[in-house]
Formats: sequence, structure tokens, C-alpha cells
Amino acid sequence: MNIYLLRHGETDWNREGRLQGRTDIPLNEAGREQVRRAADILAARAPDIELIITSPLARARESAEIAAGRLSGAGGAAILTEPLLTERSYGAGEGTTPEERAAKFPDGIYPGKESWEALLQRGTQAFRRILEMAEGRQNILAAAHGSILRGMVTAVTAGTPAARQWEIFGNGSIHLIRYDGGSIEVETVCAGTSNAVFQADRNNIY
Repeated sequence: MNIYLLRHGETDWNREGRLQGRTDIPLNEAGREQVRRAADILAARAPDIELIITSPLARARESAEIAAGRLSGAGGAAILTEPLLTERSYGAGEGTTPEERAAKFPDGIYPGKESWEALLQRGTQAFRRILEMAEGRQNILAAAHGSILRGMVTAVTAGTPAARQWEIFGNGSIHLIRYDGGSIEVETVCAGTSNAVFQADRNNIY
């Protein structure tokens, strides 16, 4: 099974370095173009996407819809929503800029933030749910967010040659998980772009 993981395109909050979490911020035009480019790369490689699964948040949902429109094999594919793919909660940190976070939360702890351990557990659950929803299909696209994608890949590759705490997933990036029921391999198909503001704030980009 090939599971392609698409991180949504840029939003205005991404551009400003604000933590989004579960705040429902839409794509901006640059983000839409990022997803178009990523979908065209995917279409050249895997035109036969049979199912698209998305987070319920608008930025991921629109990214899934843009991708579906550019994948010839996905024109009639259903787009299903899976709440387990919702972004990590950053609690009181949501909406803040790097400067505001440094002033308000110098220890990097935000009341209400989902822990890394809880995110890994949810990432595992999300992966299992994708397998269930696939129902034997071979090529799946999941549109979601940097944190939950990072948590999922980190969790499901644990104990495999692909294991590591995975890096930043850029806006408009696509990664591929190859899964045969036993072994797991991960490949970067399209790196996307990461806001330079976040690069200096790596613990909070997701």
C-alpha cells in the first residue's frame, strides 16, 4: 500500500509565524499554488489515487480538494474526513507570534497543549484508521497538518530502519509511506516550503 501524506498549503498565520493548531485558518493564495504544484508532481508519479482522506480543518480540506482536481485518477474518488488527522492542539499558544510566545511562554509550555506522547499515540491511531478506511485500495492520499503527520510517521516507523523523530513537514510537502503489512519505508516526494520564522522556532512549528 502506498500512503501519500500531503501537508496543507500556506495560510496567513503560517506566513506570520503564528501557531495554528486547531484554529481553523484558511489557505491563502500562495498556499493554494503550493498544493497545485505538489499535486502536479504527485500526478506525474501516482495518477491512480483511489481514495483521499482529510483532516476536518478547512486548510487541509481545501488542499485535498485542490489535489483531487489535479489527479486524473482521483476525479471520482471520495474525499473522506477523519478527525484523528486534526492538527495538534497548542492551547493558549494558538494565534501567537514567535515574539509573543517568547514573552508569554518563555518555557515553551502552553496551557492546553497536546503532549508529544499523546500526539504519537494519536498518530498511531490515525495510521490504523487510514488502513481501515483504505479497504484494500493500494494508493491513498491523506491531507493533514505538520504536527500530526510528523507524529504519525515518527510513531509508525519506530523500531524500523526509517525510525527517527521526523523533521519539519513543509507547506505543500508530500511524503510517501510504503506499507506491506510488515515493513515500512518513507520517502519525500515533494519537500514543500517551510517558513523561515518557524525554522528558528523548531519546537513549535508543528
